[in-house]
Amino acid sequence: MLSEVLTVTINGLDADLVKVETDTKSGLPSLTIVGLPDLTVKESRERIHSAITNSGYHFPSKRITINLAPAATRKLGSHFDLPVAVGVFASSVTIDPGMLNSAAFLGELSLGGEINRLENCLGLIIGLKQNGITKIFIPEANAREASIVKGLDIFPAADFCDIANHLTGQKPIDPISGPIPDNEDPFREKDDQNEYMQLPDFADVVGQERAKRAFQISAAGKHDLSMIGPPGTGKTMLARRLPSILPELSYDEMLEVTKIHSIAGESLASGLIEIRPFRAPHHSSTAQALVGGGSRPKPGEISLAHLGVLFLDELPEFSRHSIDTLRQPLEDGYVSISRATTRLKYPCEVILVTAMNPCPCGFYGHPAKNCTCTQAQRLNYFNKVSGPLRDRIDISIDIEPVEYKYFGKTNEIGNCRGKSSADLFTRVKRVFDMQQNRYKDENIKYNAKLSPAMIEKYCKLDDKSENLLESAYNRYGFSARAGAKIKRVARTIADLDSSENIKEAHIAEAISYRVPGNYV
Repeated sequence: MLSEVLTVTINGLDADLVKVETDTKSGLPSLTIVGLPDLTVKESRERIHSAITNSGYHFPSKRITINLAPAATRKLGSHFDLPVAVGVFASSVTIDPGMLNSAAFLGELSLGGEINRLENCLGLIIGLKQNGITKIFIPEANAREASIVKGLDIFPAADFCDIANHLTGQKPIDPISGPIPDNEDPFREKDDQNEYMQLPDFADVVGQERAKRAFQISAAGKHDLSMIGPPGTGKTMLARRLPSILPELSYDEMLEVTKIHSIAGESLASGLIEIRPFRAPHHSSTAQALVGGGSRPKPGEISLAHLGVLFLDELPEFSRHSIDTLRQPLEDGYVSISRATTRLKYPCEVILVTAMNPCPCGFYGHPAKNCTCTQAQRLNYFNKVSGPLRDRIDISIDIEPVEYKYFGKTNEIGNCRGKSSADLFTRVKRVFDMQQNRYKDENIKYNAKLSPAMIEKYCKLDDKSENLLESAYNRYGFSARAGAKIKRVARTIADLDSSENIKEAHIAEAISYRVPGNYV
């Protein structure tokens, strides 16, 4: 007897539907799985046999062949346990064929028949939805996170008995078609995302008004930004506050970001990721950790920061090879990983923010502390970051020590805190909306992604601005890429000033973010 059950496998970020075909015939009892299963899927034979028998059902003593189609696609993951078990069950028990039509099954079985929670459930569910499947059977422990995805009928099951009773019509499972409130979810875990949604505020940063201005420009046009300054001047503090002035993710963007994190194996008990990611990998991270890959390729930090912020603190402490692997992804907006049998793409549209000290001891140029480094040591330290990577960063700023008057107790702290994230967000959101309207007929959304042809169209300069840029280009030896980035940044500055045309002052400010500062 032949049965067919649907499930899904992940190839990079693409989800491929898999048809689990089960055929039972007379012969010596055996269970064979074919169709490029990995070791996890092959081991499911023992779990499935025990789960079915320990649930009180008869496991057929026949020759059972299970084909995972298409056969040329590699099948990975323990979530194949449930669809294979359902296939075996359906091939030996009379059930209504309509129960399996257009329905998909996901779940890892324990030996006792319980259906265990899946860590990458959301990524699999989103993949099924993108393939047109809206009726999905999942572990009960994943019910809340799955219910967040719109347009699906979710059937949560605690064990194999629930699935069997539903298929035979003895006790149908009630579908979930909307979000489950937190207080009704017995499997709800600590919601780290909601804690993080209390984003730190730029109002906490005293002084550093020029830096705040640079971060506002970076957020408005999605420009990469680098900071150089002594320790304790607020570089990390500033970087961690950038997500607080970025506009909210759209629902489709939430699905995209959530899918990446789920496929990477990160626990997402809270459901969809609703805020822009902020990733700050340690400087000991390898190139593979930053861009992704591995024997079983997974997204790296730059893809986990997709549509958010990638912060590289202590930039020269990263290996040069590791940070140079970011150069092409930053330009392309995606990571391409090639293997002998496959080629994968992971999106990585990020705002790159970097921070570094001016020298190994950290105090070169400090107004009160003496630097103990030699010129050769400073030069060697600075050159740990390659010129091509520095050239790809739109905005570079010096962060200087904050004077005591900004936070001393004799001052009114409220007067020194400056603009809050809410104040900055209002202007950033206005520029975001302006760009969406301006580029609605283009294949970009932000000023930072303007192509050379688009720069000619949207970044026209008057004679004074052109002369100023030409003078700076010749004086500082800017590359053609740097000249284009100055125009893109000037376009964002003009947008913040609600100016249709780029003026000389806008070009001058954009140039100031690329010329050598106090520490270079």
